[in-house]
Amino acid sequence: MAGAVQAQQAVPNETVDPSDVDTTLYLDEQVVVGHRMKRLSLFRLPVTLSETPLTMAIVDSKALRDLNITDLLQINKTTAGIRIMNNYGGFHMFRARGMDGLVLLSNGIRDERAEIYSCAPTSSFVGVDRVEVIKGPSSALIGHSAIGGIINVLYSQPSARTSVDARIAVGSWNTYTAQVGATGALSPTVNFRLDYTGIQSDGWRDNTRRSNNVYAALDFRPNDRNKFSFSALAYDNRVHTDPGIPRFQNDIFDENGNKVYSKGDIPTGIDLAKTSLTYVNDHLNDKHISSTNIWEHNLSENWLLRDVLGFSYNTLSYLQSEEFSHLTSKTPGRYKHYYMNGDEKVYISVDSILREPFHFDYDNYYAGNQLSVQGQFEALGMRHLASFGYDFSYMSLKRWQGQVFSGPAISTVMSIRNPISNPGYLDEKFSQIVDFIEYYHSLAAFDQINVTDRLAAMLALRYNMFRRNITTSKSDNRVVTEKGEPAILIDNASTFKVGLVYELTPGNRIYASVSNSFRPVRTVGDNNYVYLDNKGRTITPNSTGKVYAPERGMQYEAGIHSRFGSLLALELAGFHIEKSNIVQKFGKNADGKSVIGQVGTVHSDGFEIDATLTPSPYIDLRAGYTLTLAKVGEYSSTEFAKAAFKGNYLPYSPVHTAFGWLFLNNNSERHLFRLGLGFDYASESYADLANEMRFDPAFVANAMVSYRYNKFWTLQLNADNLFDKRYAKAAENTIQWLPEPGRNITVSAIFHM
Repeated sequence: MAGAVQAQQAVPNETVDPSDVDTTLYLDEQVVVGHRMKRLSLFRLPVTLSETPLTMAIVDSKALRDLNITDLLQINKTTAGIRIMNNYGGFHMFRARGMDGLVLLSNGIRDERAEIYSCAPTSSFVGVDRVEVIKGPSSALIGHSAIGGIINVLYSQPSARTSVDARIAVGSWNTYTAQVGATGALSPTVNFRLDYTGIQSDGWRDNTRRSNNVYAALDFRPNDRNKFSFSALAYDNRVHTDPGIPRFQNDIFDENGNKVYSKGDIPTGIDLAKTSLTYVNDHLNDKHISSTNIWEHNLSENWLLRDVLGFSYNTLSYLQSEEFSHLTSKTPGRYKHYYMNGDEKVYISVDSILREPFHFDYDNYYAGNQLSVQGQFEALGMRHLASFGYDFSYMSLKRWQGQVFSGPAISTVMSIRNPISNPGYLDEKFSQIVDFIEYYHSLAAFDQINVTDRLAAMLALRYNMFRRNITTSKSDNRVVTEKGEPAILIDNASTFKVGLVYELTPGNRIYASVSNSFRPVRTVGDNNYVYLDNKGRTITPNSTGKVYAPERGMQYEAGIHSRFGSLLALELAGFHIEKSNIVQKFGKNADGKSVIGQVGTVHSDGFEIDATLTPSPYIDLRAGYTLTLAKVGEYSSTEFAKAAFKGNYLPYSPVHTAFGWLFLNNNSERHLFRLGLGFDYASESYADLANEMRFDPAFVANAMVSYRYNKFWTLQLNADNLFDKRYAKAAENTIQWLPEPGRNITVSAIFHM
């Protein structure tokens, strides 16, 4: 509310009655706390999260700023039950509720690269407003492959109110960050926004990083019935990659038969902070440009037509010493250590390795459109909020691969403790070109039904049509020498989500839901492989090269949405997920052919809790915990694969994950002092299905302190991994341990006007 006070000059020589004199009253400070209602952007309906039968983790702009979260890798600071790992030098891998298969979105537009190879690089945040995470099978909401869930990065929209934000930061490992953003009105009908983020760092373990990111947006309202929104994102990222530290794959013995290393151990004497086993030319260069264009048209008072058109282009170049091997010999005495291969001794050099480089480049084009009609109507005495839509996407990716290397660098033996980054010249050429073309169509219907004043039902249906054409051609570097025959993979499937929400008391609701997902298996028949079906029988690819049916996922979930005034907000959910038609690798047969089979099932059971407590304006608490039992279930036993893994934990899926933050605020007229103490925790997990390569539990403490000098300037200090914990949560090739960053400090100057 706004208030106005008017003062008058006293009339000269006027006699004033003392009873008419104004009295000055001193009022205690009154603080009004507002809670933003969380809306589900992907549901395409104007409903809040508490009205829907699902859970969603939100990392909002305030958390991004306070916790110095500059990319997706850091959202574990304030989100439990999801694991985002940096692998293969800069590719990000995702798990939620123990499952892979997370669809990555940018303003609701898919990034298909993460699905093609189970990982993809992502950029530093620029102009990001919030990150939404939906866990569990969600194909009815967004389409194919959302078995693990959805991560949606949402960008700030233009505002008519002029504002400028800037941040300059200096941190550990010579890390420098510059961010600036501005928004305002260009005319009564046009608003703009422009943001830039630049990061330069020598990097933890000398994995240098250069990142430049630009985001621009316009919205245009020519009249009351139409709104147009245009946005563009561009970035150029360059990273010197990190292949990690090798672990032993066997128990290692010395000449006297004494065990000196156990399977999974790291060679002694390695400085994890400084030992980098990369080649001088190792790199990941990732360039991207995309646009999102939205038209909203009010058909009537109750109905809206919405069209979202997205484009993107991405080019990537990757070279890394990706795989290490120790020198071995069957000649006794050749090396001072050995391991057992059955009954045979294999002698091994524990101090030296050979590096095996891996190289590929690709260009990726994407176009997608989401057309929907949204509105409300009455039927059978019930109010319906409904949306009907058609989605289409086209993705083309050309990948140069099949690397052929020459030069002394590929055969140079390297000391583990004192590695040489430049062992000589390395020449790289490609022997293959792979063309991927994917088409995706879907018809979707959403309905939020108010059955009674307290009971609501949600129904989401989608019919998915997926087609993929793959052509593998021989090449002399980038020139095709022999065109390959295309393989065609077609999968169609129906997906759904059904749920009920019941309001117990105002602000407290319980819910239950069932949802499913499907994920096309992109395996193409190859004469060098043996294929098994879900009964364990040998099968032959069909005439188009298709081998396997899609993966299927099913989730059963129940939970609570609760809010107790401004004091406590609570989200609680229990879940059971089943995933079938899993493709497993089973080594090689007697003829030396690789064997893979669609013989597996996995399941995940658990619960999660997320709570925000605000007992006063001076204290706020945020915490979350997830229990996840993600394990291998039943699968067909064959001559190649016995059911040895049944009951084992899925890789990269800790049973316990948690985070917590306590913030203390000191309010006054001109200054605001804010102190935050937090942690994130993950119990032990594994890098392999055999559960032999183990990641230790990790409790990581974090802190922040900020001081707002005036309404424009804030000084902030963030300290991550306060106790310099040495730990890892990802590995390359299951045996190369990728240490997470040690203690790092960032000092920021933040400007807002």
